[in-house]
Amino acid sequence: MNAGARMRAQKILDAYEASGHLRRRSLCEELHEVCLRHSERRAVVAPDAELSYRQLDLTIAHWARAFLEAGLSGGDQVLVQLPNSAAYLVSLFALMRIGAVPTLMLPSHRHSELVRLARQLRPVAYIGGRDQLGFDCVAMVEEADPQELGIRLLYADAGPEHAGPVPCHRLPPLPGTADPEPPPLPVAGPGHRDVALNLLSGGTTSEPKIIPRVHEAYAYNARVAALRCGIGPDSVYLAVLSSSHDFPLAQPGVLGTLLCGGTAVMCASAAFDEAFAAIEANRVTVTAIVPAVAQLWNEALEWYPAQLSSLRQILIGAARLDAELGRSLMARTGALIQQGYGLGEGITTFTRLDDPEPVALGTQGTPISDGDVLRIVDPQGRQLPAGVAGEIIEKGPYTFLGYYGAHADDDCFTADGFLRTGDLGYLDADGNLVVCGRVVEQINRLGENVSPREIEHFLGLIGGVREAAVLGAPDEELGERTVAVVVTDGPLDRRRVMKDFEERGIARYKVPDEVIVVDAIPRTNIGKVDKNALRAMTQQQTERTD
Repeated sequence: MNAGARMRAQKILDAYEASGHLRRRSLCEELHEVCLRHSERRAVVAPDAELSYRQLDLTIAHWARAFLEAGLSGGDQVLVQLPNSAAYLVSLFALMRIGAVPTLMLPSHRHSELVRLARQLRPVAYIGGRDQLGFDCVAMVEEADPQELGIRLLYADAGPEHAGPVPCHRLPPLPGTADPEPPPLPVAGPGHRDVALNLLSGGTTSEPKIIPRVHEAYAYNARVAALRCGIGPDSVYLAVLSSSHDFPLAQPGVLGTLLCGGTAVMCASAAFDEAFAAIEANRVTVTAIVPAVAQLWNEALEWYPAQLSSLRQILIGAARLDAELGRSLMARTGALIQQGYGLGEGITTFTRLDDPEPVALGTQGTPISDGDVLRIVDPQGRQLPAGVAGEIIEKGPYTFLGYYGAHADDDCFTADGFLRTGDLGYLDADGNLVVCGRVVEQINRLGENVSPREIEHFLGLIGGVREAAVLGAPDEELGERTVAVVVTDGPLDRRRVMKDFEERGIARYKVPDEVIVVDAIPRTNIGKVDKNALRAMTQQQTERTD
């Protein structure tokens, strides 16, 4: 961020502090206060530990001291790639407590994403899981070139420790009930305007966009999302999506739940049997899923003997929900559905708990803060009336202030300070947002955003591939599947593509679900790839193979 952008950011924070939206407190201060107020209440339930608020507070302090003693300090960049667990939450807050900045890698990220992030962030440490759905993330880092990553310290959630050029430590133990209170840390906590953590954008570029979230703004975001969703001390929130995503982390997610004194239940996956068992065992009241998961759960409920009587609401985000699916899921679970829209960079909308069914199932609701301003504009930036689709732009108290690293100078804001979301939508007559798609195409595959441009680039690296075009196709299980149409000098199938992607360390979710070899890719009369003709071609191919 250049000097001009920094000055603009400070003025924005000044204004929202003066208006009372932001209250000059870090996430660490906010959580510590909740821990004191709800000390004996259950805070976290996870596969690796169950923690009261007092235990959570003490464990964060113990781990913060351990990180300091290992050589981490304020301002250090740390990559975090852990499954949903108590260790994940404690790691985040312990790093934030000493002023280090965690960057939340997705469980599906592999060597390619790791290297590109390291190039931008220059991280000093990595904290990872030994078994993320069968993949050893720590081994991936151990096998990488230390010079390429620049990492000098590794932490693993399991397995042996070892010395060497990059020593690997086990994460500190999670507490027992009699753990002593640690002495005060020798460093001040983070400032309320410091960066709390970095999210990663699921946008349309191949280079990961790093989204710095400021302490006081992100705390506000989680709190007002929790207020819209009715989260309170009696709420039990189930995280089944990876909490490295903004939606399950803070919309309202585990952070919003903890800041309200509720209980955060961490589940390793969104598989219906694991999720339903967690709902029953912990009397879960609210969870958040994407439409593709909603479809799988709804189908499972036709035959699976689930006891979901405690579940009061299901939050749906990342893509539009089919209304018929929503009605069926509500009937089978007895829970209300709240649809939402959001992005790691800023705006969050949700329907309200008392919205009529057509609004709850047909829109993404309204902004969660009275400080949010949302507009729909045409390509020239002119505001459009209700019912007319255009690009969604917004600004508000928790909108981020600019990207970090390679995209720091991206022109993502309008001259008057609105964030260009890149999403298309319209406002209905009552001001509810309806999201229609993207300005620049991307594929929403099981809640993960896939950039066709990036996949086309990777396909072009495979020997014999002369041209590639990638598009999304509707899929009952995935929401959208990734279809690659390629022109080659020889045979090519998905197995070979998968092998090539794996050898390059590319995340598994980016492997095309279908590969179609053609003689030529159709183009328009001005030479652009004709995506409509491609869609017709892929549909015909699917019909022939069904």
